[in-house]
Amino acid sequence: MKAVLLASSILFAATGAGVAADAVAADPVAAPYNWTGFYAGVHGGYSWGSGDGAYPHPVIGRFETAYPEARGGLLGAQVGYNHQWGSWVLGLEGDLSYSWADGSSRINEFPAETDNGARNDNEYSFLASITGRAGYAVDRTLFYGKAGIGFTRLEMSDFTDPNTFNSRGSKTLTGWTIGGGVEHALNDKWSVKGEYQFYHFSGDVALDDPIPFRSYEGDFNVHAVKIGLNYKF
Repeated sequence: MKAVLLASSILFAATGAGVAADAVAADPVAAPYNWTGFYAGVHGGYSWGSGDGAYPHPVIGRFETAYPEARGGLLGAQVGYNHQWGSWVLGLEGDLSYSWADGSSRINEFPAETDNGARNDNEYSFLASITGRAGYAVDRTLFYGKAGIGFTRLEMSDFTDPNTFNSRGSKTLTGWTIGGGVEHALNDKWSVKGEYQFYHFSGDVALDDPIPFRSYEGDFNVHAVKIGLNYKF
């Protein structure tokens, strides 16, 4: 009888332990996602830029105003690092985008601001930035803002009505940028993001090829919308 009771107790204990183990295996507790680490990725999107500034002749002085504008697609890449403390995430990111943005804009007489029939053809060949990122993570979803230094190269060409080419010029401009977005981790390695970024540039672009003809002295602002894919190392 004692042997029967002992065997029954062992069987009951083993069965109970097995049921408990099955219950744990059937209902695992997932570990929270952590954004800490280096990452790299690609992005695509669309941008549009415009400006307003003096358009003086190198000898005569200011007598016109130019309004450069351009728009088009973007394709580029980014690299960065995040570190997470609780729900807060801080990071640093660098990105570079090739741009297909171009456009044509009017030139106005100064000070009457009447359209004189001439035009500028404009384009910016790239957008780049180095930004700090700060965000709030809700497990696998990160809401973030970003701000830092922006770069672009603006090219302008001058035409007299109807299509008489006068001169062209280009310059790499440095300014500031700010933006924000949402990133979601698909798994432990891959994440997708969508963001908006604003760039502000100010400077001068000399249209001096093949001859000194004009210079643009004013602002140039760019708005960009991007969708990206990141891989965390």
